[in-house]
Amino acid sequence: MKRNTLNLALALLLAAPALAAGQSAPGRSAKAPARPAAAKPAPAAPDWENAAQRSIRTGDIAVYTPVTGISTAQETYDIFAPFDGRVEELHTELFSFATTKTVLARMVSTEMAALLDSSSAESQKQTKRRWQDVYSYTEIKPETQGVVTNVYIEPRTRVNKGDRLFTVAKKVVIIGRNTEPLYSALAPGMTATVTHARTEAKFDTVLVNFLAVKGTRRTNRLWLEVTDLGRGIKIGEQFNGSLLVGKSSNAMLVPRGHIIDSGGKRFLVTEIKTGLETEEETEILGHSSIYLEPPGTGDATQDGKNKKTR
Repeated sequence: MKRNTLNLALALLLAAPALAAGQSAPGRSAKAPARPAAAKPAPAAPDWENAAQRSIRTGDIAVYTPVTGISTAQETYDIFAPFDGRVEELHTELFSFATTKTVLARMVSTEMAALLDSSSAESQKQTKRRWQDVYSYTEIKPETQGVVTNVYIEPRTRVNKGDRLFTVAKKVVIIGRNTEPLYSALAPGMTATVTHARTEAKFDTVLVNFLAVKGTRRTNRLWLEVTDLGRGIKIGEQFNGSLLVGKSSNAMLVPRGHIIDSGGKRFLVTEIKTGLETEEETEILGHSSIYLEPPGTGDATQDGKNKKTR
């Protein structure tokens, strides 16, 4: 009986640590053991094995981008009255083109104006002939060719020396932007034909400068200098047109969506021809016009037509 009691006490003593580990302390709830976080599945690698095979085609491509802008006068200068007198005749109008030989107006001195005023209408022609060696007309001409952007006088206007008569712009620039996303690079010297929004008059221009519009993608501020001012051009008016970005003949062409952009460079996965080969290296002999369409792109569009307005 005494031996049985000792065996029972020894069994209880050995079981105590196990019971203590399985029970929570008084007044505290037992915490379940933390489960390890589930590992995120690794992204699936592109399935190049089943990628569609395409051919690089050969063809012509022309890229245009629609543009719009406002005509502005550039490099303007004023023409002043050379002496006190009167503008007798006006031979130009606003926004007309003038060369260094164009007579914008004809002036006479104050004395000649008084003499003409004192003559009757019948005798004025005789008076002009009689006094032409002394009181001749002075022709007002521009210093350089350009567009007349301001006319400050009218016929029979009295002026003082230094009064402004005209303002002439040496250049006219269409300041605007492209109205559709542009994927090709711009360069000075590109040409555009623009049309006046109301009169539909057409003018040839050349791109002299451009700047990416902040906060936009593929939109640029454009400066298009008008090259054919011979017919004159209105200032401060809207013009719309099409800028020729470039043309190529017999070019290798693929859909833009099939190009892989990485690290600032562009790639195309083409079929290669191989030569000698080891476990570590393979000799590349060349490549063909067959390439793999990147998985997941589907039937990528060419982002435009063969004659692209982009």
